Amino acid sequence: MKPDKKSLMLLILSLFAALNVYAHPVSYKGATTLMTWSQPFLNDTWLVYSLNHERAVAARVMRMQMRDGEDSTLYLPQFNFLMKRWNEPNLQANIYTYGGYGALRGQNTTGAGLTGLELDAENRKYYASLKYESMWTSTGDDVQQTVLRLGIAPYEAEYNELTSWFMLQVQYHPRLSRSLAVTPLGRFFYKSALVEVGSSFQSDWMLNLMFHF
Repeated sequence: MKPDKKSLMLLILSLFAALNVYAHPVSYKGATTLMTWSQPFLNDTWLVYSLNHERAVAARVMRMQMRDGEDSTLYLPQFNFLMKRWNEPNLQANIYTYGGYGALRGQNTTGAGLTGLELDAENRKYYASLKYESMWTSTGDDVQQTVLRLGIAPYEAEYNELTSWFMLQVQYHPRLSRSLAVTPLGRFFYKSALVEVGSSFQSDWMLNLMFHF
């Protein structure tokens, strides 16, 4: 029996929803997600619990290698919000915001706050995202980060198949030891796990892991 237009639309949106569980600040109600992004100059780990499809709480630890070569590590609770979502038959787009206040540990320990904004849009073939974060401290040592991603899928995978993306990521964080990083990477998603591997044009390795449970 040929599926009607409504059933086909629901199937496509369900696929988008499954893909968007990962690498986003908010998932669906009751979901727990562990996300780690690792590079020589930056490590960021989130443990996220989604209260509903619009709000989540997270514990976050971020290590940054500063321009002077010293490491600083941020510890904070974080609140994540889905501000807007567009669900179309062949496209999903989102706007997220998040923020928190905790402690920054380096040569000294000081209070630190962070706010962020993320925008993304994708279909089964193309992907684009933009992220901006700003961290401020009681000592005035502010840190900003901007990340742009563009991706393309070499094939359109079904729901139960391995999903692959080829992406280009551009990072700009002027206070870190690597102020600009341009990284080609591969993203691979299957069932409850997502893995990203790459190497920047400056030869910095990248390994990102995300698990949903």
